[in-house]
Amino acid sequence: MSGLIVKDFLILRKTLRSYLMILLIYGAVAFSGFWQASFVSGFMMVMVSVLPMNVFAYDKQSKWDVYGLSLPVGRTKTVAARYLVVLILTGLAGAVAIVFGAAMHLAGRMEEPLGQFLLSCAVFVVFTMMINAVMLPLLYRFGSERARMMLFGVMGVIAVLVVILLMPLGGLEWLNSLDESALEQAAALPAAAVAAGLVLLALSFLLSRHFYGNQDV
Repeated sequence: MSGLIVKDFLILRKTLRSYLMILLIYGAVAFSGFWQASFVSGFMMVMVSVLPMNVFAYDKQSKWDVYGLSLPVGRTKTVAARYLVVLILTGLAGAVAIVFGAAMHLAGRMEEPLGQFLLSCAVFVVFTMMINAVMLPLLYRFGSERARMMLFGVMGVIAVLVVILLMPLGGLEWLNSLDESALEQAAALPAAAVAAGLVLLALSFLLSRHFYGNQDV
């Protein structure tokens, strides 16, 4: 299964290089004071949401499934490897966002409190996990071309749900209104949200495995 994970990263290496260059430009703009650090972290998470579609598109173009299913791996492990790639990418993006925010904080270039930035990063990570939890089964069911058209609708619906969930707290402005003491009290929320995201991904995996298991290649 590790070979399948390496294969996906080899497919994405050129795309990841391009995204890294864009990220460096965005980071420089944020350091100049035009954007907040949370904007850059949100951008990274959006990129992670798009990457799985590129892998599915390349697999279809190269007819990988025909060859991959002839290997002694099985469909369950093939789907599991794709989900692990998504988790690794999400974790790496979250780690880079935290390092970037810490660098801006140490340089005195961060306008928002560090705790608020970290909470925003957690929200973006969970948002990305939710998008992938919905999109991956759609990709296995409908393919990359049809699922690509559904992406922005899925992102819009999830964004609306996040806003609705935050409305009792005062909407998205709740994040901006938190002081340091409140941020400390809210420290358990990101961990709980990430745990919920992992549960959602686990359920999504079962659905993707079902779709891929019934797929004729």
